Amino acid sequence: MTQMALRNLDDLAVFVHVVERQSFSAAARDLHLAPKTVSKQIARLEQALGTTLFERNTRNLRITGEGRAIAERARVALGVLEEVQELASGASQELSGTIRLTAPTPFGRKFVAPAIHDFCRVHPRVGFDLRLSDQVQDLYSGDLDMAIRMGELADSRLVARRVADNRRILAASPAYLKAHGQPAQPEELERHNCLVFAYPGLLQNTWPLRKGRREKPVAVSGTLCSDSGDVLHAWCLAGLGISLRETWDIHEELRDGRLVRVLPDWEATPSKISIVRARREPVPRRLTAFSDFLLERWQQAPWDAA
Repeated sequence: MTQMALRNLDDLAVFVHVVERQSFSAAARDLHLAPKTVSKQIARLEQALGTTLFERNTRNLRITGEGRAIAERARVALGVLEEVQELASGASQELSGTIRLTAPTPFGRKFVAPAIHDFCRVHPRVGFDLRLSDQVQDLYSGDLDMAIRMGELADSRLVARRVADNRRILAASPAYLKAHGQPAQPEELERHNCLVFAYPGLLQNTWPLRKGRREKPVAVSGTLCSDSGDVLHAWCLAGLGISLRETWDIHEELRDGRLVRVLPDWEATPSKISIVRARREPVPRRLTAFSDFLLERWQQAPWDAA
């Protein structure tokens, strides 16, 4: 392989990173390069390919149609090259590289971060970039490899693997129930202060409750709503209302009595906890290995007894 070809491969990797980050400066920070170096590499690649990859102005950066097509194929080529380099270096049994992962904030803090710690003890050459957010992150426009998602997936382009069940139950503090009473039927939730999850474009003010085969969506309201699961958890513990919480989030508080189940015969329609990734081939071995690790770890999840 010529020196020019090697240089173009490096330029191609930088180009893909710029596409994923949608910014020359952000890509430069991630790659520990000067912004001028990144600009020079992109210009050099455009010259080598004979096409314009980005339309630039002072306010934003927009990839061209040709650039988008090249980026998709470049991801595949670079992934294959990474696998070949592992084999050539004799490291076929040792995983390496970085996994860029997003997860909901509370679940990521409680369960994903400790899982990463244990995985890295077995595979010390694998690094992680963990980004926690209660809002869904786009795996195609961002520079993410995979995500932990709750519920049903709306994007059919994603490859999903269920790793655990996501049960949601009603809970409140003993102090709240002492002051306001324990509802006996789902309809009585309308008279209680309910803690609602909400962010722009989403307001979860209808709770899809079920008792056996009987389903009953219940409209709820209250004085407090938030886009943070951690905040709703804290408000529930503080006695500010009734919350529809995931069992993984409150199983410890239920066990020690800081929270009490409300309407214990009822819970939300169950959903899934899944590992998802974009449909990109080939799949690096580190992603498959980490997915297998999580599946085995959460097959008998600690929150299942709630």
